[in-house]
Amino acid sequence: MRMSRRGGRWSAAALVLACLLTASCQPGPQPSGATEGSRSRHVWCKVKPNAAWRKILDGRVVALSHRISIGPLALADDDRSFFAEIYSREYSGVVKIDALSSRYIKIKRFTDPVNYQAAGDFDGRWLVWAEYHSLEDDLRDFTVWSWDSHTGRVRRIGAATRSPSGWFWPSAWQAPVAHRGYATWEQGAGPNEIGEIHVVELASGRDRVIRRGHPSGSFLIDGPRVIWPESMKKGALTEMRAADARTGRAVVAPPALRKLRGPIWPASSGGALIYATNHQTSLWWSPSLSVAAKRVVVGRRAELLGIPFDEVWGRYTTFGVPLKTFVVDTVAGRYVRILHGGWAITGPNAFVLLTPSKKKVDHAITNIYYVPLKSLPPIPPCSH
Repeated sequence: MRMSRRGGRWSAAALVLACLLTASCQPGPQPSGATEGSRSRHVWCKVKPNAAWRKILDGRVVALSHRISIGPLALADDDRSFFAEIYSREYSGVVKIDALSSRYIKIKRFTDPVNYQAAGDFDGRWLVWAEYHSLEDDLRDFTVWSWDSHTGRVRRIGAATRSPSGWFWPSAWQAPVAHRGYATWEQGAGPNEIGEIHVVELASGRDRVIRRGHPSGSFLIDGPRVIWPESMKKGALTEMRAADARTGRAVVAPPALRKLRGPIWPASSGGALIYATNHQTSLWWSPSLSVAAKRVVVGRRAELLGIPFDEVWGRYTTFGVPLKTFVVDTVAGRYVRILHGGWAITGPNAFVLLTPSKKKVDHAITNIYYVPLKSLPPIPPCSH
């Protein structure tokens, strides 16, 4: 999720982040039902970067980022590559980049590089992304695509729909999520904020609408199950609902989400969970969906937090206070700032960092860093 402005206009993913930072996706009171716990026992501590952490980006820049504009989308499941949108004279579109050699595989070309941008996710086999066709319409005009890394097949699996007046219905500002062979997203489907939760079986391309009502952005967890927040009546706080991704049948939400009420911004690898509340100034963490989350970061109103969606892997994750980026060791309960700033996305084996651009131009060229998680030094102990 982008925290910096890469060019003269906000990227699609940056607009998703803007929604997060302004809490405009799900207006309403803040969540209830989360477990506060003891602050002294549960809050992660922030530590100053030592000499090792000040050098973690040394030698990690992706050489290709010196020549063309790159916007990371998701990490691959190997130790050297990631998916991205790129913009150059020769080719603009979605690619898979080898961070070590700077070679890339072309996946899908943008037919309109000036206006098209993407945001997506990778589940280990399938890359799924939304291709936004205009940044002037609140990301209403989009198509959803999948790419099978085993066969190389690109398939259109969804698209925004138009109202009788010809305008696209408004949808949640959240990229599609992929997990264990399924993809999900929310999209507008009617007046008065009517929306639908779509679930696609990626092997067949079958699209199933599992919910029509007033849902917000959906995501996937192990099962596989689909989770989404929804207000069940006018003026009521949203509650977390769940369904079986294979059948669409309603199921009980897991304990970590069952009692939550009100807007949250969640991230999950399918097992662990992290989410933001309190106008995005607090982070909550649970290593398992079977236990309630604990509040681990207590921010200030002036420091709005951004977290990557569907990117909690092993013991590491990342979050940001624009334009600062932090790496978290969830086992040790400590986090440290990456001095270059920008925004990061985390995968099973690495994280990618996009540094801020100093130029206000479309598709600015700025450094991209690829950092294997196994290369990370221990986060220093807390000072208290």
